Amino acid sequence: MKKHKKEDFGYDETMWNWFLQTHTELPKGTFLILKRKQHYYWYYQLSNPQRGRLKYICPTFEGTNKEGSNSFQVCLIKLTEKYKTNFQPLTNDTTQLSTLIDEYVGVILEEEYSKEGRKMETTRSIRNGCRKWKEFCLMKKITLRDVKDSKKIKELLKNYVDICKNRELKRGTIRTYLKHIRGFLNWLSDEDGKDLVKTNPITSKYISKIYPPNRIEKGGIGSRNPYYKDEYYDKMFNTCVHRVGELWNNICKEGWTKTHNNQPLGVGSDVVYFVSLFQLTGGFRLGEVLCSYRNINDWDKREYKKNSSSYWEKRNGVWFLYIDNYKGVSGSVPIELKIRSWVKPPNWKGKPTKVDKNGKPLYWDTPLVEVCMEMFRTSPFLFSSPNLHSKTGGHYGKTYYSNLFKMRLVSKGVGGEGWEGFGIHSSHYLRDYFITHGIHNGTSIEDLSQITRHLPTTLWKYYMMYSEEHQLKRKRELDKGVVIGKRGDVMMEDKN
Repeated sequence: MKKHKKEDFGYDETMWNWFLQTHTELPKGTFLILKRKQHYYWYYQLSNPQRGRLKYICPTFEGTNKEGSNSFQVCLIKLTEKYKTNFQPLTNDTTQLSTLIDEYVGVILEEEYSKEGRKMETTRSIRNGCRKWKEFCLMKKITLRDVKDSKKIKELLKNYVDICKNRELKRGTIRTYLKHIRGFLNWLSDEDGKDLVKTNPITSKYISKIYPPNRIEKGGIGSRNPYYKDEYYDKMFNTCVHRVGELWNNICKEGWTKTHNNQPLGVGSDVVYFVSLFQLTGGFRLGEVLCSYRNINDWDKREYKKNSSSYWEKRNGVWFLYIDNYKGVSGSVPIELKIRSWVKPPNWKGKPTKVDKNGKPLYWDTPLVEVCMEMFRTSPFLFSSPNLHSKTGGHYGKTYYSNLFKMRLVSKGVGGEGWEGFGIHSSHYLRDYFITHGIHNGTSIEDLSQITRHLPTTLWKYYMMYSEEHQLKRKRELDKGVVIGKRGDVMMEDKN
């Protein structure tokens, strides 16, 4: 879809300057068009640095209307009308709640485009949750009066939860929607918000009542994969290493002879082996590695500096992923894994890894990070988007990648690795495997806490997977000193 500019909807600088001269009461500011869903809307951003300076004006349209006016001319008229009411819609008990939701989304949009406040992924989640709630409000014709009736709005929210359940939405999704609805209602009752309701009738206690957490959310054994085995970790790791090695050796032999214009040798859906290898060897969250910048210079040029981000840097011959503000925590993780090739890699500097007695090169070991830099086209990101034309400087989309992961690695069908048999249902389970594998193989929980940037208690409660084989091993260690006497009496072995 074409990305529009405000000039496409009739914006004219000369016309605007003339309009200001004839409407001197209007505050100075800048017109913006912002996209919501598939439509663009006019906004006016006041020049004075103050809270709430991004003002919604009206929808855009192309061409002219029945009166012969273009979208910008209509916007100017609407601006004067909005200014007379201090940009506040006339609100009464019969006001549609959907109208107030739009105003709340405007406040969230202002925060999204500012340098302070919540991160973009948070504001976008809020906007999405509000959009779903708005659809329900329009369907039920909910008004402000309904919110003021505590009993009625509670029943309506309960009905909304039932609809979400019937749509088979994930529990986490439903709980996120409810959290954002409560945030909107807080804004309605907040003195710094709309102050239209005395108190928010929807409390966290009520949400827990109509949608209580289950065992999985409480972090009990029911939330863990009871089928964890070390051999499963080894199989997944080896599968990824072999596939990445196969693709890398093809590059070393054939160079950039490619079947697609955007990636060498059609890496395509095989990207899942590269990213999964990073997750299995470093315990990363998907976004930390999939959206990582290639270097600190590209990272420093990022547009939204308040958002979570990560970048690669080589220190003393070792590649580190520097992680900034993920879940409010920062850190760095070294990755020393190398991929072997029997042909000299492109852009190789220095001597081969090993030579025979006659000095003939035997093989070359290339760091995994540098393999990715060669195999994925140059862009600010390590995993550059396969969409060459519309996302030239972008990375793989998380949703697109997640679908590839399920198709290529989770599924047991044709072309799938069948990792669902190992208890893998999404890429985040690889982080669980990394943590559990580390604990079972002697890595201290404190070291894993540093690498994964989680408290030790969090690792034990939410990430440590249940392993019958390691439980048996521990129990046998405890039972070593127990012997059975001639009469069947249980005695402790005398170690002296």
